[in-house]
Amino acid sequence: MVCEDAPQEESDRLGDVPMITHVFHIHQHDWLVKAYINSDDSDADLILGDLWSVGADMDTMREAFRNLREWKVNTGLTYTSPWNRTTIMVVSKTTSAKEFFNSLVHEISHAKTHICEYLGIDLTSEEASYFSGGLARDLFPHVKHLLCEDCRNKITECHCEH
Repeated sequence: MVCEDAPQEESDRLGDVPMITHVFHIHQHDWLVKAYINSDDSDADLILGDLWSVGADMDTMREAFRNLREWKVNTGLTYTSPWNRTTIMVVSKTTSAKEFFNSLVHEISHAKTHICEYLGIDLTSEEASYFSGGLARDLFPHVKHLLCEDCRNKITECHCEH
């Protein structure tokens, strides 16, 4: 997997942590994964535009609109377009490190399931597990501060190892 950081927007909610946009290209399957992490209502137009551009159906668009525009925390959404070989994964802002981890793992699981089903990969296989692990590994350096309550709360003497 090769990943690229995209520009980030500023936000002043939940610890002033901006949305993290990360793009992964899974070369061996020519598949693109776009991750929008720590999103809120100010990120809705960008995410909705991306979903629309890959052909998201109206139910997905309505759910995304509701989650993003109503600024629902502790939620997420994963949409996959097999025709564009693109998966869009969204994790909203969360109320705690525990909730963030839960939402992230949940959406990574959906991404893995979507990709593997479209590629005909057995979901119980080792190869399928590598998808989850690869996404988590590549996202970790960009989201680790959201996994630490001290960092999330901007405690000056955080002792976590990042």
